[in-house]
Amino acid sequence: MKYVHSPLFMFQCLLQGLLIGLFAWLDWNTTEQGVLCGVLLCSVGIPHGANDHLYRQSTTLMGLLAFIGIYLGSMGVYLAVWWVTPAAALIIFFAISLHHFGQSNFENPSVWYFPSLLWGIWLLTFPVLLHWEEALGIFGTMVGNTSINLPITQTARWGIGAAFSLIYFGVLLRYESQNWPRYTLQWAVVTAWYWLTPLLFGFIVVFCLWHSMQSLQHQLVYYKATKKGTFKQFTFALLPFGLLALVGFGVYVYFRGFAVGEAFILLSLITLPHIVVMHRLYAAFH
Repeated sequence: MKYVHSPLFMFQCLLQGLLIGLFAWLDWNTTEQGVLCGVLLCSVGIPHGANDHLYRQSTTLMGLLAFIGIYLGSMGVYLAVWWVTPAAALIIFFAISLHHFGQSNFENPSVWYFPSLLWGIWLLTFPVLLHWEEALGIFGTMVGNTSINLPITQTARWGIGAAFSLIYFGVLLRYESQNWPRYTLQWAVVTAWYWLTPLLFGFIVVFCLWHSMQSLQHQLVYYKATKKGTFKQFTFALLPFGLLALVGFGVYVYFRGFAVGEAFILLSLITLPHIVVMHRLYAAFH
C-alpha cells in the first residue's frame, strides 16, 4: 500500500490537526513544548534509524562489524568536513536532508523526483522563512559563530513562500494527480503548524511526526517482506542501538546542555549514513 493511502497518513493528519487546535487555543509554555518534543524524540525521532544494521548485505557477525565500521567511518569523515569547511558541511546537510525527507514522503528512489525535492525543500525552508533572524543565528553557530547577514523583508519572504507553494501544487498535479488532494491536505496541516509554532518546537514535531513515523513504517514493511520478520521482532531489534542512541543523547545533554547548533551538527553526522541506508532500501523495494 502506498504510504499516502495508509492508515498512518490519516492518523498523522488527524494528530497534526489536533495539535494545531490545542496549540492555537491553549497557552503552551516552553516546558510543555519541551516535554512534547522530548517524548517524540525519544519514542520515534532518535530511534527511527536504530535498525539500519538490519538492511546490510551480509548478516554475519563480520558483516555487522564491517557495517558499523563504515557507518562510524562516514560519520568521522563528515565531522572532519565540519571541522575544515563548516559552510560546505552545512550545505551538504541541507542537500541530504531535503532529499531524505522528500523521498520518505513519496517513496520514490530517484534523487530528482520533483515532488520529493520540493516537499523536502518546503519542510526545511518554510520555518526558516517564518523565523529568519533566529534561523540565521543557528546557522551562524553551526559554521563557527559567524554572523550571517542576509536581509530579506518579511513581504519578500511571504512572496517566496506563496510562489513556492503554487509551484508545488502544479508539480503535484503533474506527477501525483491521483493523490493530489491528500498531499495538499498534508501541506495544509504542516504549513499551518509551522505558522503557529516557534522555530525549533515546530520543526521537531514535524520531523518526528512526518518523517520518523514514515520511516519506521517503511522499514517495517521492508523488514516483513524481505526478512520475514514480525512486528515484535522488528521492535526488539530497535532496542540495542536505539537505547545506545538515547543514552548517548542523554549524556550529551547532561554535559553540554542543548546547544542548538551543536545538536544539529550531531544530527547531521548520524543522518549521513542513515540516508545512504534508506536510499538503498527504497531503491531495492520500489
